[in-house]
Amino acid sequence: MININDYSNLKFIFLLLAVLILLLIARNFLIRRIYKQELEIANEIFIGNEEIQEDYLEVVNKSNGTMAVLADGLGKNEAGRISSIVAVKTISKLFKEEGNKEKITYFFKKAFNKASREIIKRVEKDKGGASVLSVIIYDNLLSYALVGDVMLAIFRNKELVKLSNGHSISEVAKKQYYNGKIQKDQALYALKEKKLLYYIGQESFRDIEISETPIEIQKNDIIILMSRGVYEGLRWIEIERILGNKKANINEICGQIMENVKDNNKNNCNGSIMLMKYCGKK
Repeated sequence: MININDYSNLKFIFLLLAVLILLLIARNFLIRRIYKQELEIANEIFIGNEEIQEDYLEVVNKSNGTMAVLADGLGKNEAGRISSIVAVKTISKLFKEEGNKEKITYFFKKAFNKASREIIKRVEKDKGGASVLSVIIYDNLLSYALVGDVMLAIFRNKELVKLSNGHSISEVAKKQYYNGKIQKDQALYALKEKKLLYYIGQESFRDIEISETPIEIQKNDIIILMSRGVYEGLRWIEIERILGNKKANINEICGQIMENVKDNNKNNCNGSIMLMKYCGKK
């Protein structure tokens, strides 16, 4: 015989579960609402004439901020595609679990190193990898980490400014030349090279470009994450012109940049771009 108290207990448990579910739904709704107001985000990706799409990107919203990740895979066959997906998924998952605005540098180092190990587990040695860029925006502060030749820039007051350096041999050569470590003829030769010095999934991977201090962003700033297929596929001044179109919304601007890249892209290689417009009060 079932005791009436058992029914009461079951009703209480079901009621408690229902309340918890409603609270979770409300929390997620509020988080999306908050970050929708502060950030307008658009992205585009295209494969060109290549057989496999090797670019991948993702955005994660949580109370500790918004994180975006963009990866450009490298390697033959499926290696590049697998590498970019694994990198983005690994970093995104870790941000959901451990992302903390107080320890962003620690998070980036842990996430990028973990992503590199995960790629090595899945891809034959030195056969694949990815250039990866991740940004975290909390309130009006932006932090970023990068490995490879993807690029971060910001559009403010009608001017597009590059924020990142990257790890192509040409960029490293410029630093060494200015520091007096190599001669001018050596630097000029290196500038012609398009190879990468570091990338995620590399056995000897060790260098991560991380913003030393958070970058303060202002209302109406547009943060741009883009792969090499985009920033080499369109002139800088043309990207500035499109970004400066005040009549177009962020999705239209993103689409227009990519259409122009496709029209001008002689090699028709993979390309991806993400725009993040800050609409906060500051």
